[in-house]
Amino acid sequence: MVNYHSLIPKWYSFSDIKKMNNSFKNKGGFDGVYGGKLLGGRLMAVKALTKLEIDGEEFNNEMASISRTSHINTVNLLGFCHERTERALIYEFLPDGSLDKVV
Repeated sequence: MVNYHSLIPKWYSFSDIKKMNNSFKNKGGFDGVYGGKLLGGRLMAVKALTKLEIDGEEFNNEMASISRTSHINTVNLLGFCHERTERALIYEFLPDGSLDKVV
């Protein structure tokens, strides 16, 4: 039997995200993307969003569409933060860089 519960993105507080990625010090390949580790030790990439980049409804729509997408050329959405003005998406980490380098 397949455990679909593990496929549902998990909510994280913004303070938890800061702890897991060393207060946004591990810069990724693009602006607003940072590396880190989930509490279980799994590597992650965090895309931090500012309130100017995306509004609440657009954030919810993007998260819903990403969480339903499953393809070999896409990364999985592992979690999210939607806390007041703080918003972030947590993706699986690509050890070889971004998708544009892999595909």
